Amino acid sequence: MKKIAVKLALFFIIIIYSSSFLSFIISTIFTENIEDEIKLNQFKIANSILQLYEKTDLSIEEIADITSTSTSHVSKIENIDLFKFTEKELEKIYNHEPVFSYESKRNSPVVVLFLDDSFIQISLYPKNTIFKIVVSRVWFTMLVYVAIGSLCIILLSKRIVKPILELTSATQEVAKGNFDVSVEVERQDEIGQLTHNFNKMTKELKNIEYLRKDFITNVSHEFKTPIASIQGFARLLQKGKLTEIEREEYTDIIAEETVRLSKLSSNILKLSKLESQEIVERKTEFSLDEQIRKSILLLEYEWSKKNIEFDIELHKVKYAGDEGLFQQVWINLLGNAIKFSRDNSVISIKLEEIDSMIRVEIKDNGVGMSEEVLQRIFERFYQGDRSHSAEGNGLGLPLVKKIIDLYGGNIHVHSIPNIGSVFTVELIY
Repeated sequence: MKKIAVKLALFFIIIIYSSSFLSFIISTIFTENIEDEIKLNQFKIANSILQLYEKTDLSIEEIADITSTSTSHVSKIENIDLFKFTEKELEKIYNHEPVFSYESKRNSPVVVLFLDDSFIQISLYPKNTIFKIVVSRVWFTMLVYVAIGSLCIILLSKRIVKPILELTSATQEVAKGNFDVSVEVERQDEIGQLTHNFNKMTKELKNIEYLRKDFITNVSHEFKTPIASIQGFARLLQKGKLTEIEREEYTDIIAEETVRLSKLSSNILKLSKLESQEIVERKTEFSLDEQIRKSILLLEYEWSKKNIEFDIELHKVKYAGDEGLFQQVWINLLGNAIKFSRDNSVISIKLEEIDSMIRVEIKDNGVGMSEEVLQRIFERFYQGDRSHSAEGNGLGLPLVKKIIDLYGGNIHVHSIPNIGSVFTVELIY
């Protein structure tokens, strides 16, 4: 397989040769200027012959030798009948005036004059033609032009191909799984843009690879904990010799862990589905305020245990979207608010319309979050408060954010440690 540099060089060299050859052919077709130049030179030689004949005692042969040039030859005409002159032209010749004509055999330009009872011709040498004169004048220039052009093209093609070769090498490294590779960008043309996009791609692939490894590690860890718990208590149950209270306690723990595994699997599946979804498939109009009230009722068991009260201010709002997905949003946000709130505290919920935007605010008086935790709360499997790790799996808030992003909305969090947190969801009609 030929390299692209060789192909480029050959392509441009062929173009140079072809254009040079065509230019040369065209220049030989339009030879009127060269013919005029030959005619003018021959007349000058004729005038020189006449002057030498008048002012010197040189013979015709000596004058012919002196006035002959590298292109034009001066000689006697053996048979004047080979030329077709008019009576007027012959009259000029006999009056010692030079007359222009063409040789009948070669159709070559010639000037004829009459001296000392002899006809003299000034013509091109027998081996000379206008074509040969053109070739003799341009061949060296053309050769140098082609040589310099070919050299420049070879050097230029190598420069053009160099970044492509670097990209090829970098691509091979990426194919091997090395996402740390990058190519320096110095150009501003299409190749520079391609290189810039390649570097951007490798950076994204590196992030994806990091997230993939992190995801696998976290999933393994999250599944391992409840499975180990189920396995341990199941073995204790197998051994027997347990009191009824211990048996009930162990079976309750196994049941809770299976529920935890079920929620974890469900959230992973939902998040995976949403990660690959860019367009909202289903949109139905529903009452957003009623959905939030329903979510509060669904969580009654959790908030009633902690004797939590709600300060609710919900305006009537209709919204078009996937009702099931938004149920997940409110369940997760309210569940977190309940989980991190203190006993006998109040959770405030506000729903209002502002211009063409819907704004939902959920405020708790719980443990709050540090700035470090706030930076990472939307990362999958991240749990800022490890004391509540058994109650969650770190997938709720990433799921919430993905759903809101899918609908072009925003979610903001404001939190102060030991005071509480405020989650604000903004949706656009």
